[in-house]
Amino acid sequence: MNDKRTIYRYIGLLFLSAFMLSSCTQEDPTVRAVTEEDSEILFFTTLPGIETRSSDEIDKNSIQNGFDVSAASLDNTDANGEAIPSEYFTAQRVFQTAGMGEAFRSNSCRWPSNKGGKAGKLRFFAFYPSREVLRDSAGVKRDDESCFKLEYTKNEKGKTEYWMKSFKVNKDIARHSDFVTATTEGSKTDSLYTGVNLTLQHQLSRIILEAFSNSESYDVEIAGVRIGGIAIESDFSFEGTPVNYQSWNWTKIGRWIGVNQKKDVVEYIYRKGDKVVTINKENNPDKSKAVSLMGKGGPALVIPYDYAVWWQYSSKNNKDHSLLYFSVLLRVKEKLTENHTLLYPYIEGANLNSSVTVTADNMKVVYLSIKTATGEVMKRVYKKGSSFYTDPNCSASSLYTVPDGEEIRNYGWASAIPYINGATTQRWNPGYQYIFQLDFSKGIGVQDPDDALPGRVIIYPIEVTGTPATSWHTVKDYDNVEIKDKDVNFTIE
Repeated sequence: MNDKRTIYRYIGLLFLSAFMLSSCTQEDPTVRAVTEEDSEILFFTTLPGIETRSSDEIDKNSIQNGFDVSAASLDNTDANGEAIPSEYFTAQRVFQTAGMGEAFRSNSCRWPSNKGGKAGKLRFFAFYPSREVLRDSAGVKRDDESCFKLEYTKNEKGKTEYWMKSFKVNKDIARHSDFVTATTEGSKTDSLYTGVNLTLQHQLSRIILEAFSNSESYDVEIAGVRIGGIAIESDFSFEGTPVNYQSWNWTKIGRWIGVNQKKDVVEYIYRKGDKVVTINKENNPDKSKAVSLMGKGGPALVIPYDYAVWWQYSSKNNKDHSLLYFSVLLRVKEKLTENHTLLYPYIEGANLNSSVTVTADNMKVVYLSIKTATGEVMKRVYKKGSSFYTDPNCSASSLYTVPDGEEIRNYGWASAIPYINGATTQRWNPGYQYIFQLDFSKGIGVQDPDDALPGRVIIYPIEVTGTPATSWHTVKDYDNVEIKDKDVNFTIE
């Protein structure tokens, strides 16, 4: 081989790598020479912030421990000259290794031949975290191939695309994991020396609930959150265009299909390590003092969609878990009198309707053992008669004796409906975070769709304000993000 030609290519690779990695930390600036005899594929990443709360993930806040890549060969075409994708390699883990700068690679990821008129062209599909971690997050077995299944399937227009079938979301918000992907093309002819650049993009929506109150008559204590009507399973196309795509969206490729088929609630009930959140006029009088209600569970990471909203006045759908609503696990105490009467959940045995067919005993009540002095959650317990148990089935062996310094408090679900200016849907896009602020100043909301009298007003109306949606191009820093959506306000009356 011509030595001068090899030296030129080596110098070119150094400059290209420096340009492509200008936003990355250069832990190892050395890059070895690449020659025509090499076939190993080098991957470089444009990396947004990554977040995963899977307990089995080694490095929770980066992909430096590797990500997975699949590839389809594009060297074969049909009669119209369109590429016919065929599986080349599937879900191979690529790692950063010494001597390759910031490049990711694997011995299993090599270019096909570019001889005989072929360019060695491939279409790449990268994703993080791995399917094993995603299955852990969803609460299924790591080897369960019925979910997070990778396959080439034709879309509704007859075009073959790469899919992850039966993507699942855990109902426990604390188990939610980020999901980022990249889709691009390259060939041995064009990319052997420069490598393949992957722009990873968030494919989920990030949801946060906050609250404030300037009420002079009651305080609100929060112990959990719930988002109803959320898709917990869907199919994902690595190549489709996002629903409602706009040119300024950060996520530019990837499409969710079949969102309507399986919906349920996702929730987080505070547990050991959390403190209950008290909302009152003294500490949280307005939006600027609003506090997160998500606890240690963190933001909900959900499948984006145009969600139809729940409406408390509809007797037809007010028990429907397929419609979007927010619910907060709370207790409300009156503050003007000396004994601070508990206003919600209702006193046990109280009649909740005029026909006396429903009492407070029919409510979905959650009991937590709380450290009296600090508000720390110690344990969830379950009531049977006048006793409490740690087992939901209230087995005798799980009888709970309340330790000194703790007390058992009861909490009930209260809902807020995201019914925006008469609109019947709430649009959530991939790669965006949405923060909703609940104003408890004038009311607490209505009873949850899963409760005895769904939609029944608890205390006056509640107002919910959605802050402008922001591009979720990074998890840790939301400064200087261009805002594209307008403020939205909606009220339960």
